Amino acid sequence: MKVIGLFLSQCFFFRLPQDWQLTEDDFKWAAVFYFAVFWCIQILMIGEPAEALIAAASEVILTQIFVFAVLAVMGRGECFMPTSTLLMGSVGIIGTVAVPLIIWLRLAEDQALLASFYTLMACGLWGLAVLAHLFRQALSRTPTFGFGLACAYAVETYLGTLILLVL
Repeated sequence: MKVIGLFLSQCFFFRLPQDWQLTEDDFKWAAVFYFAVFWCIQILMIGEPAEALIAAASEVILTQIFVFAVLAVMGRGECFMPTSTLLMGSVGIIGTVAVPLIIWLRLAEDQALLASFYTLMACGLWGLAVLAHLFRQALSRTPTFGFGLACAYAVETYLGTLILLVL
């Protein structure tokens, strides 16, 4: 699919092609993909499928709220659907890479435990860098601004999901 190539291009920090187009179906597909990947990750992390379902759903909702709010504040509301689609698809691909790393972390012992932890952290940093790249492109701002938004996104979604699970 052409859209998967677009998501992968963002995972490797390429500029968006001039003729790229995303449809509402791409948005729905990316949302389902993002939800499924993060549900698997949450099952591995939490261990309870029902609680993981709530965590993954809140992750999708908080992602949409954050992207919408940032773009609305910056006067770029028309970019919501393509930006959100690219974000969910690209981060979903990185999450797919993280699943075997999480399994490795759970099974590793001694030196392999340290290696698996650092590899998983590198995957998280890669995701943060991709988010910064996407926000920078969507808002036509500096990389530093994009990185700041990526960090704010990570705090909002992960902390928000944690708070919702605790309540």
